[in-house]
Amino acid sequence: MKCFQLLFWSVSVFIATMATSLFAAPIGVPGATVGANKSNVGAEVNFVFDRDLASPGGTAESTQVFAKGEVGLTDRVDLNIRLGFGQFEIKDVPGGKIDTDVGPAFGVGFKTTWAQIPDAGLKVGSVLQTVRLRAKDGDTRFSWSEYDAALGVYLDAGARSPRAGQAALVPYGGVVWSGLDINGGAVEDDTFGLFLGVLARIGGNLHVGIELRVPDQTSLGINAGLSF
Repeated sequence: MKCFQLLFWSVSVFIATMATSLFAAPIGVPGATVGANKSNVGAEVNFVFDRDLASPGGTAESTQVFAKGEVGLTDRVDLNIRLGFGQFEIKDVPGGKIDTDVGPAFGVGFKTTWAQIPDAGLKVGSVLQTVRLRAKDGDTRFSWSEYDAALGVYLDAGARSPRAGQAALVPYGGVVWSGLDINGGAVEDDTFGLFLGVLARIGGNLHVGIELRVPDQTSLGINAGLSF
């Protein structure tokens, strides 16, 4: 398991070093939930329905699909890696719209839990993440980039796993700063937004979730995975 964690750490550093253009992904539960020396694998779909652009104006839309792996580095810190593909469209801009084909995407992020409110059954945590998409419109290659820094709270469901046929719900929410670059230039109109979601743990190992982000962007994320 230590070798597995070292591999994930090395890959994340490489990606963060090489990435010059990165794009959005759901925030997820804002804290460490995997557990030390444990892992999650799953799939994730993100729909960005609308994001206003300050320059060159217009609005952006995007769809992304990921395979996602998470590793609990400690009980308070999780590392996640995303690999997948996506496309984006920019409308209402001078000179016509940009509508890319599907291109490769990857990303890296960290989650940490750093406080708890026992009387309310809540935990407080942070998320830092970034993802990269590169795709073509005709013969021109474009990149979509988003950098997220989030602070939020989530309900502590406790260490006991739900029984078969039952679900343990983990509602969560918070605030997020989100910067957007296209081809290396900052284009975001609004940088601060809210995220709200719920994660359902079903049986012992399966989990599914859904998340909404507004008003910096209108986006919906859906995910499912297994813990082991």
